[in-house]
Amino acid sequence: EPNPTFITCPFSNYVLAGFKKIGDISHNYTALRAKHGVTVIANRAQSIDPERRQVRLATGQTLAYDRLILSPGIDIKWGAIAGYDEAASESMPHAWRPGPQTLLLRRQLEAMADGGVVLMSSPANPFRCPPGPYERVSMIAHYLKAAKPRSKILILDSKEAFSKQGLFQDGWTANYPGMIEWVPLSKDGKVTQAIPREMTLVTEFGQRHKGAVVNVIPAQQAGEIARKSGLAGTGDWCDVDVTNFESKVHKNIHVIGDSGSSGTAANA
Repeated sequence: EPNPTFITCPFSNYVLAGFKKIGDISHNYTALRAKHGVTVIANRAQSIDPERRQVRLATGQTLAYDRLILSPGIDIKWGAIAGYDEAASESMPHAWRPGPQTLLLRRQLEAMADGGVVLMSSPANPFRCPPGPYERVSMIAHYLKAAKPRSKILILDSKEAFSKQGLFQDGWTANYPGMIEWVPLSKDGKVTQAIPREMTLVTEFGQRHKGAVVNVIPAQQAGEIARKSGLAGTGDWCDVDVTNFESKVHKNIHVIGDSGSSGTAANA
């Protein structure tokens, strides 16, 4: 693991709502080392040799394994939305990796005038944490209700339905009436272009939507090392046996977390 601190992704939405600070969801690896005897190497796993059962680190060091548990997370598919690249995420944050992007989105919400529109784009399935965008909407709405009650949230969605939809929409109606509008695929919800300098998203049929704050959640894929190792085959995600998360491509490699099909399988 190359990062000295782990920032938990699910609770990042609490930071947006103001329930928690970024420090509350940040954790080091001291207890793993000191209390549980786990060897933690502060380095990046660069490549995998499934035949030799070896992992090569960025320093060139090679580690042998009997079984490999692989959890590289996601990579953003930059360019899946025209005009949305890594530079664009500095004005239209995705915040789908916790840390600086979470803080950027929180600062933008704090700076927005009361009455502003928070614009969100949600991708087609599959992606990391299917309920995540709608949890985020709920947490942002909680903050806006208290601090900027004249503001609105508009969700442009590339799907016709979403995870736990009935529960979320019932909650929105009960707690945030009139604040949240969800636009599904059939009503031109699919975003195909981002124009960061105008804080504008353009949908499939040319409709333009402008926001004071724009949160683009783009399409995603398995982490690079999984794809480079052939674990994703010709697709974007690793196909696993959902009873034990073992790769269907290479034996003795178990892909857990967001790179595998496990998250979508659990949701289903």
